[in-house]
Amino acid sequence: MEFNYLKSFKGIDGTPVNPANPYEQGTAYFTHGHMGGEVQHRMEEMAEKTEVGRRDFFRSACGFAGAMLAVNAATGMKFFNVSDAEAREVAATAEVKDFLKGNMGPVVDQHTHICTREEGYIKGVNTTEAGMWFVDLLDGLGKAMGLPNGTSDMNVENYGKLLLDGSDTDVGIFNPFGFREDYGGKDMIPMEEQAQVKEMWPNRTIMLAGGLTPNQGVTETLERLEDYVTNYNTSGLKLYTFDSTPQKGWWFDDEKRAYPIWEKCLELGINNVGCHKGIPFGQFMARYAHVEDFDKACDDFLDINFIAFHSAWPYHEELAALKMFKPQRTNLFCELGSTFAATVSSRPIDCAHVLGTLLRDVGSDYVMWGTDSLLWGNPQWQIDAFRRFQIPDELVEGHGYPQLTDEIKAKIFGGNAARIWGLQSAKNELGQPTYRVA
Repeated sequence: MEFNYLKSFKGIDGTPVNPANPYEQGTAYFTHGHMGGEVQHRMEEMAEKTEVGRRDFFRSACGFAGAMLAVNAATGMKFFNVSDAEAREVAATAEVKDFLKGNMGPVVDQHTHICTREEGYIKGVNTTEAGMWFVDLLDGLGKAMGLPNGTSDMNVENYGKLLLDGSDTDVGIFNPFGFREDYGGKDMIPMEEQAQVKEMWPNRTIMLAGGLTPNQGVTETLERLEDYVTNYNTSGLKLYTFDSTPQKGWWFDDEKRAYPIWEKCLELGINNVGCHKGIPFGQFMARYAHVEDFDKACDDFLDINFIAFHSAWPYHEELAALKMFKPQRTNLFCELGSTFAATVSSRPIDCAHVLGTLLRDVGSDYVMWGTDSLLWGNPQWQIDAFRRFQIPDELVEGHGYPQLTDEIKAKIFGGNAARIWGLQSAKNELGQPTYRVA
């Protein structure tokens, strides 16, 4: 993940981005990636041909369209289906956005977070040095996204303001952080505080339980799982197979430690279990971010959908092989949180290969949308970029990838998640199709 460039991210013209303006955010990401200098140069030329000033152009929907055009020009490949008119005329940009939104349907974000707690994080008091590293990382990300107080601004209020109200997201599925060994014996985000999101938006959010690792004791883990489902009405799990215990990690296919969890899930009616795979950050051991343990677990628990968060990037080919060589599998899923954001803005070729591999081998019925927001601020720029993203013909022909059609994007954006979470089709206040939690 592009942590280094995010740490040096300075917004547009050295000033912080406005988190309420996703187009400013998106343009800033594109101009700070590996191709940032060339993208910015091409955008400067576009700005001279618009009716608005340079400053306003870089912060507008037209500027965001211009950034995508600049990537196409810089690479010599058409990664984004965007027209010159969109970089010149606000009306053209709005018209295309409405058209694409209508064609690609509702948006279910499989991967969202709040990243703060009431007592805060104090190194040496309630947070270890390793735990503080992670907090500082998230804090830096938040400030780069225009949240002046970092993790403190990744709160319940901004979850509604930036994600549910500030973007086209219809339903948010929010995920916990655990690692209680690093946070004074409490989960990094305690369940009772996380539950405030569900309380405020019961029909637009799904709450996942987490912070569970059998390395804390299988019996304790099962008791906590039952408490989360019974007392907090959680609908699924989001787990980490690397942890902060002395053992450092565990595997989903461990028959003594993990299988009792899956058996308990079925007893409690939990059928969707996700895990952080790929992106082996910080002090954690990379080996536990690989996906080999999904193989046997998927075979032995056919009634559980196992979801690889981040699509296991950069180990996504390992994930894809688990379905490619066992095409009969129907309970292996993946989602795109952080993977799409980190690659689309500076590594579009990598982004195309990741998406192409997943669609070709895992299958378009098993890939789900996710943004990892609020870590990435307002997710609207990601939504707009994905609506316009395509796999260039050269890569389709050379690798056998499917094209990213509107139909496939509709499945990824919401259809696949709606299927496994049992979401209901409805109409929003504008009479447009949406999904709601039953």
